Amino acid sequence: MAFHDWNGDGKRDSQDSFIDYQIYQHCTKKSSSTSGGSHGGGISTFGAIISVIAGLVLQAILYTALDIDVDHVPVIMIIVLWVLFSTLAAVVADRIGL
Repeated sequence: MAFHDWNGDGKRDSQDSFIDYQIYQHCTKKSSSTSGGSHGGGISTFGAIISVIAGLVLQAILYTALDIDVDHVPVIMIIVLWVLFSTLAAVVADRIGL
């Protein structure tokens, strides 16, 4: 039995029950695609760990490629670059599904 006269014909009949059922199905199903550009809950714990390690490795590669002595780099610069490279690695990990 329908809860509402959806088609406005003055009685709650099988057409209204069908519309009720469609609304119920739409409200209770888990959507496989979300709006907003993300595919779900983000990266996994493994992806986050890999991103942090990749941030350190990318920073080491940068210092090696530019022949920079790490002893002369301010700590705040090391932290900022680590966060930047880890964020870039996390975006890549999210795109590939880690």
